[in-house]
Amino acid sequence: MPRWIVLLTLLLVACRAEPSTPPIAPHDQPTGVLTPVAPPRLAATATATPARAARVPATVTPAIAGETAQVVTVIDGDTLTVRTARGEAVVRLIGIDAPERGNAAGQPAECYFEEATAMLRLLTSPGTIVILERDVSETDRYGRLLRYVWVEQGGRWLLVNEELVRRGAAVARRYAPDVRYADRLEAAQRQAQRERRGLWEACTAPSQAPTSLPAPSSRSGCDPSYPDLCLPPPPPDLDCRDIPQRRFRVLPPDPHRLDADGDGIGCESG
Repeated sequence: MPRWIVLLTLLLVACRAEPSTPPIAPHDQPTGVLTPVAPPRLAATATATPARAARVPATVTPAIAGETAQVVTVIDGDTLTVRTARGEAVVRLIGIDAPERGNAAGQPAECYFEEATAMLRLLTSPGTIVILERDVSETDRYGRLLRYVWVEQGGRWLLVNEELVRRGAAVARRYAPDVRYADRLEAAQRQAQRERRGLWEACTAPSQAPTSLPAPSSRSGCDPSYPDLCLPPPPPDLDCRDIPQRRFRVLPPDPHRLDADGDGIGCESG
């Protein structure tokens, strides 16, 4: 065999045995060449974590539909001033009646006035955020908002109107047509009476504190405390000089305080 054929054969065998060029490591890669990197593989058991729901405080009612407000001042045991998105307003709590302040004519403050005012201030101190719930009426004749007032305490929404009655700082009143929580308020009053809380202990004279709840009046707009004539429930607070009738029956709780001596007869003189 010619020598050049032998040399060619050996050269071909050597080329076939030479290993292929190893892949270039990322740090050895030539400048300007990018190698795509696969995203990290998730474990088969990994699952997406759901977003944590915002904590919603439990309420004593299924839902409270009302207007958010901030308490500015407490006026007395059933009236306060609040600031809403519409500005400042005076709010009269629905369905209750707290002891009155007295007046410039010399009438003294009613029994338990200071304590009732302090109780409302304790529940709704200035700066407190509250929810104002409307019933039927928007305002009373004085332009005050008629509202149920709710405040969040300890993760629950508290109906301030009801709590004042339960603690004996106010009495329940049915002011038609705003009677959504009338039954609840009257139940709270019965509890306060049984436990002799607040005014039920401190105010024992018949003219100071009612001993029972009046039956709901069948006469629209007439307070059941005055069965012989039709007097509207307060506000406003009427005096004997405001009405012509004399010596008429008065039943507890006498919201206008026309039975000064507590003998069941109103406006006996004058």
